[in-house]
Formats: sequence, structure tokens, C-alpha cells
Amino acid sequence: MEGFGGDAPEDLQWRLMTNLSLQNQFQINDYVHVFSNPSNQGLQGHGVFQFQNPNESLEESFARMNLNQTGNTRILGPGLRGPTMELFRDGFHGGSQNMVRSPNFPGNIVDNSFFDTNIQRSIMPLWTDVLPRSMYNQRPVFCPPRQRPRPPRCLLPPLNELKGQVCAVAKDQNGCRLLQKRLEHEIISDEEIGMIFMEVKDQLHVLMVHRFANYFIQKLFKASNQEIRTQLLLLLVRSPPRFLEVCTDVHGSRTVQKFLDRSTSMEQRCFLLSFLKPIAVTLTNNSSGHHIILHCLYNLSNKEKRLLADEIVQHCISIATNKSGCCVLQQCLVNFDAEVRDHLLDQIIANALLLSEDEFGNYVVQYVLGLRIDDATEAIIGRLGGSFVTLSFNKYGSNVVEKCLKESGDELSSRIIMEIINDPDFVKVIGHDYGNYVAQSALSVSKGDIHDALIAFIWHNYTFLQSNPFGRMVLSRTKCRKNRT
Repeated sequence: MEGFGGDAPEDLQWRLMTNLSLQNQFQINDYVHVFSNPSNQGLQGHGVFQFQNPNESLEESFARMNLNQTGNTRILGPGLRGPTMELFRDGFHGGSQNMVRSPNFPGNIVDNSFFDTNIQRSIMPLWTDVLPRSMYNQRPVFCPPRQRPRPPRCLLPPLNELKGQVCAVAKDQNGCRLLQKRLEHEIISDEEIGMIFMEVKDQLHVLMVHRFANYFIQKLFKASNQEIRTQLLLLLVRSPPRFLEVCTDVHGSRTVQKFLDRSTSMEQRCFLLSFLKPIAVTLTNNSSGHHIILHCLYNLSNKEKRLLADEIVQHCISIATNKSGCCVLQQCLVNFDAEVRDHLLDQIIANALLLSEDEFGNYVVQYVLGLRIDDATEAIIGRLGGSFVTLSFNKYGSNVVEKCLKESGDELSSRIIMEIINDPDFVKVIGHDYGNYVAQSALSVSKGDIHDALIAFIWHNYTFLQSNPFGRMVLSRTKCRKNRT
């Protein structure tokens, strides 16, 4: 088959590669052919691409399209939207995104930055989006992104090769993770677990409080058989001071909880609880140790929890006045059986006034009132009787008085309100920074004659209360206004 001008296709290819002007002649012919094709009707409506004479020269085509001035490239912007723009990019996309052939001088290369960079690409398509692949000077070169080399994987050698080094590996973050994975493996043998046990038995307490190694000890206890679990428990409680140190540590406390959780036999749990009993109060009042007591309350049976109940009941007040202890005591009231709960309620009711004025004890009294046990509520109000005004001036006691007003019935709340109204210091209560909240709660729960008496008292002292910032808060609740003469 003959090529252009009688040349063979191979000769034509060589002439195209060596003759730049001949390349451009083919390029503009391809360009005209594409845009004059009836299948590309979406482009025919644009004045820029209306081809009347397909035989016109390269310079005549560019002159007609007014592309010899780079500033006129803006004409390509507003008209190319929707399907037309998609046809533009789908039909002619390809090649280098950085370099295009200059329309004025076919042999020159210009950078895209030569054009007006203030026009966004979504509005004005660059020539790399418009011109066919044959108009480019070179084929695109794909450069894959450079990736950082990954660090080599740290593979754990066989366990028999770690003899004498297990504790050191367990204290390393990556080594501890690898040991845990090995312990989780299904085919680990009892001999390997026994070898690990012999490695860690002399440093058990140190590993249990270590920030990494404690997770390894937890996995070891889970993977071990009953015999090794019992040996681990014996080693843990062998030294009471070291055992207390572990229980009061943030990592050790978590490990002891896992021991309790994964001790499948009651004998193992009771054995561990027998050593927790003497230090139960210390743990209850400790920021880390109290989580062990809470774990026992939530997960053990009533029979097993009884081992700790006596110590908690006996030291109820010291526990209730502690930041961590008051939280534990509240859970004891709902997780112990009825007999133990009644003993705790007796201790709380007997010391209700002391606890109401305490920084942490007031939360215990409020919790008992929130349980809405009628006998306990009435007993607490009876204990606090005659002290409601004094408690209203107290930062913590005022919260207890409000709780009494809201959680007791109409009869008991009326008794409290009458006691406060009849006190000569009630005006001071209304104007106090804590007492005004008690007065507002009294207004919200009072009814009938009691409510009317309370409103009348506030109106009677309007002048004083209006001059007091806390008194004005109470006045705003009554929605009363003094008629000025």
C-alpha cells in the first residue's frame, strides 16, 4: 500500500519524524477532521470551531480562530460547559500536562504557565485538554510516587531461643506485642508456656506494674492451664506489701482484675479474695485500687462478695468521706444483697448530718435519697431535722436539703419548708449564695397554703431582697413585682 505522495508507509513514517513542517500539516488536518466530523455536533455551535474550509492552511486556521494572541485564550472559557466540555476532555486528553507546542511557532515549546494563570482550569481548558495527541511534542512519561522504604519486619525467634531474655523482651513495646501474639497462637505447647513461667516467676510483680509487660502477663494467665494459674496466684500474694503495691498501681490494678475475670474456678477466686479482704478499705479509697473492688461488685456472686462486705460495712464512714470511696459505697448499696445493704443504710442514716456537710459524703446521702426507699428517706429527714437552715448555708449541705425537698413526698417536704420559714434567719437564707437555691427549690415543690405562705414572706421582704443579687434570683422565680407609689 502506498503512503503520502507515493511513498511507502515506512518511508512516510521516517519523513514525518524528520520533517517538522510535514508533521504540522498532518496535525492541522487531523484537527480539522475531528471538529468537522458530524458525530461531534456538540462543538459545531461554538464560533471558535466553525470550519468552513477544511483545506485552509495552518496559519489561516489559527488566524481565523484568533489564537495568535495568547490573551484571547479566554474565549474558550464560558462557552465550554456540560457535555461539550466532557467531549473536549474525553476526545483529546492525553500527553504531557506541562508542555504544549506553540501555535505561532510549531517548532517551539512553551509552558502552560505562559497562559493567563488567573483563569481557573474548570473555566478555561488548557491546550493540553483541547489538542489531539499528535500535537504534543513527546509521549507522557509516568513517574510513580516515591515511597518510603518499609522497616524490616521484626520476627520473633523461636521461644526456646529466648531463654533468659523473656523478661527483657516483654518490657519492650514491640517485643511485648510479639510475645502476646505467640501466646495467642493455638499451637503453643505446654512446654513453651512452662518455660515462659519459669522466666517470669521471679519478676512477676515488676512485670505486672510495667506499662508494656503487664499485657504480656495478662495473656500468659489466659493461655496457662489451671496448675500454672494457681502458681501465678501464689506468687502474686506471696508478699503482702508487694501485692498491695501491685493492686494500687494503675497497670497492676488492671492485671489483677484480669486475674479475677479469668479465674475459672471458685477456689482460685476465693483464694485471691481472701488476700484482698484485709486491704479492702485501702483499695476502696485508692484511685487505682478501687477499680478492683468495683470489679468484684459487678462480676462476682453474692457469696463471694460477702468476703469483702464486713470490712466495707465496718469502715463505712471513712469510705463515704473519700473521693474514690464514696463512688464505691454508692455501688455497694445496689450490688450487695439486702442484708448487707440494710447494714450500710443504718450506718449512713446514723451519720447523715456529718456526711451531709462533707465534701464527698453528701453524694452518698443524696444517692440514698435518690433510691426513694421510704423508710430510709424519712429516717434521714428525721436525722436532719432542726438543721435545715444551717445546712442551707453550707456549700454541700444545701445540695442535700434540695434533694430532700425534691425526693420526699408532699408531707415531708412541707415539714422541711415550714421549719425553714419559721426560722428567724430565713431572710438570710434567701439572700445567701447557697441558700437562695434552697428557697427556689422550696418554691418549686410547695403547694397550697405552704406555697402561699412562702410567697407572702418573700413579698414582705421585697425591699431587702431587691437590693441583694441572690434575693433578686428568688424574686424572679416568684414573678412578683412591687407596686411603687
